[in-house]
Amino acid sequence: MPELIDYTISGLRLRSQIELPELVSAPETAKQADVNLICAETPRALENPINSGVLYQAAPSQFLLQMPKIARYLVRNGNEIIVEPEPGSLAEEVRLFLLGTVWAALLHQRELLVLHASAISTPKGAVILMGRSSSGKSSLAAAFYRHGCPVLADDTVAIDIIDGQCLAYPAFPQLRLWPDMLQALEIKPEEVLALRPKLAKRALPTPDEFKCEPQPVCAIYLLGTHIEKEIKLEKFKGMVRFSTLLNNTFREKFLGGLGVRPAHFQKVSKVAQKIPTASLIRPEQPPQLEMLADTILADLELRL
Repeated sequence: MPELIDYTISGLRLRSQIELPELVSAPETAKQADVNLICAETPRALENPINSGVLYQAAPSQFLLQMPKIARYLVRNGNEIIVEPEPGSLAEEVRLFLLGTVWAALLHQRELLVLHASAISTPKGAVILMGRSSSGKSSLAAAFYRHGCPVLADDTVAIDIIDGQCLAYPAFPQLRLWPDMLQALEIKPEEVLALRPKLAKRALPTPDEFKCEPQPVCAIYLLGTHIEKEIKLEKFKGMVRFSTLLNNTFREKFLGGLGVRPAHFQKVSKVAQKIPTASLIRPEQPPQLEMLADTILADLELRL
């Protein structure tokens, strides 16, 4: 049997048969794991899926993802992941989907709010940078990181409410950036890693000051672009906060099949009531990352 390795991710202890170099090793004190990950045979289909797509099937407490030529993943009960790699698959590709869509499905099963966002740590708390793909979440997080703000998570951010406090859970110290953003941020090629063959996006390790403890959320920003020349920040109020969080839930289409939509609505409602949320719209070109960061810092009344 392969050696088991304990990692920490999203506030959970993950005990894995697969080496996951992207993650932070967990302390050796705990004897039990929150989540167990094993390599074994998985079913070709779920018995009674509630909803499905080309690559996935979802049912209460069960989620199946099949990535052709890479792996098949089964997620059960929010505490177990079974991975069946395809023959000849690359380990980095298996991990890429495991730490993305598959892990998000597990967090949904545990009824956390999972946003399509990046997150950084500031003296005021966690700042969530939310938005669609290519909206600049990772790039803006990288700009903050270059100025000393630790990265908490990239692409997906897990949020929960504990004792009335809204907390963001650190994932792992890495950002994923496209070549034009690497150049804009003056990041050297030797600082980044390949994610998968033929994919131009690169992984930037961000270990500096990374901490595994959850951070109180102080603000959420929805990133976007427009054809105007100025950066525009607009505060959201009332139901707009709720709908914005709902619309930016990562893999929202999974929720109905997993049977967690009512819990998700409640979590979104509570976060919307507690956390200031705003849109941050920039000109399409150039990205103006430094000005965007300064706009957020001014809104938070912070100076780095």
